[in-house]
Amino acid sequence: MDGKTLQHEIVDSMREIVFGLEDSLVSTLGTITGIAVGTQSQYIVILSGLVLIASEATSMAAGSYLSTKHATEAEAMFHERHGLEAHPEPTHPMRAAVVMGVFYVLGGAVPLSCYFLLPVEQAMVPAIVLTAISLFFVGVWAASFTRTSKIKSGIEMLAVSLAAAFIGYVIGYAVNASFGITLTN
Repeated sequence: MDGKTLQHEIVDSMREIVFGLEDSLVSTLGTITGIAVGTQSQYIVILSGLVLIASEATSMAAGSYLSTKHATEAEAMFHERHGLEAHPEPTHPMRAAVVMGVFYVLGGAVPLSCYFLLPVEQAMVPAIVLTAISLFFVGVWAASFTRTSKIKSGIEMLAVSLAAAFIGYVIGYAVNASFGITLTN
């Protein structure tokens, strides 16, 4: 850890931690809720959730690696061109990628776990509630590193994120109602 405290290490990775958790919680919940409403199939929900989490965690990690790498290179070039002192601690692209990928998987596991434990018709409400609680606490936790209100940050994270996740539910419901698809486990 190069003499840094754990808190400093966390702050250095704050963007990837919050972005990975929030994005995964929301996209996984929205996707699997829409698929659950549209198909009522536990198998399809779990398969879709696992594929989503694996592909998105890989994609988000790759995006984090590439964006961090290019931003670090651009910053170094800017400093060099303008005769400025180099940034003392450049962000490491591989570290950003690993943190993003790990926290994306952890976030996605929250709503999907309910579908492993309960039948699809019983899993939806606990998945939504568990995800909502998780989103609130991600906001509270992130605010603990800033001077913002923990409650306000938690509510903001919850409101913005669940609004996005609601879209998956609406699409699943609309497609099911339009096509009348009935699948069984």
